[in-house]
Amino acid sequence: MLEYNQYHPPIECTLCGRCMEVCPVFRATQREELSPRGKKFLLQNSGKYFLERKRVDYLAGLCAGCKKCLDVCPQKINLPLEIARLKSAHPDWKSWIWSRMITSGPKIMPVLKGTRAFIPSIPPIIDNALADKNLIPPVLQISGRISHTSRRAVLFPGCVALHLRPGLHEKAIHLLDALGFETIKTPDWKCCGYPLGSAGLFEQEKREREKNLQIWVKLGKPDIFVLCATCLDGLKNPFFSNSSLNAQTGFRQKLFPLIPDFSGLNISRSNPEESRTIFWHEPCHGSGQSRAALDNALSSVNLDLTMMDRNCCGMGGSFAVQHPQLSRRIADIFWQNMPSSRNNLVLTDCSGCIIQLEATSPDSFQAAHWLEAIVFTP
Repeated sequence: MLEYNQYHPPIECTLCGRCMEVCPVFRATQREELSPRGKKFLLQNSGKYFLERKRVDYLAGLCAGCKKCLDVCPQKINLPLEIARLKSAHPDWKSWIWSRMITSGPKIMPVLKGTRAFIPSIPPIIDNALADKNLIPPVLQISGRISHTSRRAVLFPGCVALHLRPGLHEKAIHLLDALGFETIKTPDWKCCGYPLGSAGLFEQEKREREKNLQIWVKLGKPDIFVLCATCLDGLKNPFFSNSSLNAQTGFRQKLFPLIPDFSGLNISRSNPEESRTIFWHEPCHGSGQSRAALDNALSSVNLDLTMMDRNCCGMGGSFAVQHPQLSRRIADIFWQNMPSSRNNLVLTDCSGCIIQLEATSPDSFQAAHWLEAIVFTP
C-alpha cells in the first residue's frame, strides 16, 4: 500500500468521471458522493463548503480498495491511498480486530474459531472465514516429479493458507517439490502488508514488511513463490524503512506467483465421469498468469475454463469487515446473471476473494483456490 509515499501531497481531480465507469461501490449504490470522483471532490472541498469533516471522512472511507479508479485515471490519483490515510486517522474496533487477526494469526485464530459464536456483532466475513469448510472434489490429478534443480525456493503462503486453509500450504509445498525445487521449510512470515496498509494501519504494515525482508535475508535470499495474488501485489510494493533500497529491490526480484504450470508432470482428470462448469475469477490485483496456466492445464484434458466478467467481488480486505452490507451488495451484483444449474465451480488465486466468494456464492456454486482443485498422486 505504500508504493506511494503516504505523505505525498494529493493530486487535484479534473472531475472527468472515468472512474465512475469502473467503481464497484458506485455501481452498487448509484450515489455520486460514493463514486471516486464524488469522494475526491468532497475531500478537496470540505473546508471550502464547510462540510462536516466527520461525514466527509465516512463517505470517503466507503472504498473497496480495488484500484480500478487508479487504473483508468488520467491524473493517476491514488484514491485508495488517500482513503487509507483517513482510516489511519479514524481507527475503530473492527480495524483493531482486523490488525490482530493478521499480525497475531497463530495465537488468535484458534481462540477466535472457538469463541466466534460468543463475539457480539462479529462481521459476517470474519465469521464465515473462521467456520470449518468442506473440501471440494478435485478436478485435476497430478503425478510425477521433475529432476531436482539447483534453485532454492521458499513458499509465502499468506495468512489464509497458514491459519484458515492449511491444506493449501501442504499442496503448494508438494507442487514446488514436484517441480524440482530445493524447497526450504516455510519460515514464520509476517503479513504481506497489503491488508494492513489498505486499512490505514501504516506502522503495523511497515513492521511486518521489514520483518519479511529480514527473514528472506537470513534464508540466503532464495526465490519466493507466493500463493495469493494480493499478497504478491503487496510484497512487490516498495516501502520506507531502515533497509537499503538495494535489499528491497533484490527481494522484489525474487518474488514469483505460484501458478498452475504443470509442465513435465502427468495431468489427468480426477473423475472423468463428472461434469461441472469451471469458472475463473480474476482478482482486482491479479496478473492473469494463474488463469492462463490453468486454462492450458484444463484444456490438455479437454476441460474448459470460463472467464467471468472482471468485476470486484466486494472483499476489499478491511472493507468487508467495516462495511459488510455494502460489501454484500457488491457481491450480489458480481453473482447476478450467473447460471443457476448445479455443480458450478469458481476458482481464483486470491485468498481474500476465496473468503468472499464462499460467503456470498449461490447454492449452485462452490468457490476455491485453484490449488484446492488439484490432487497429487504418487
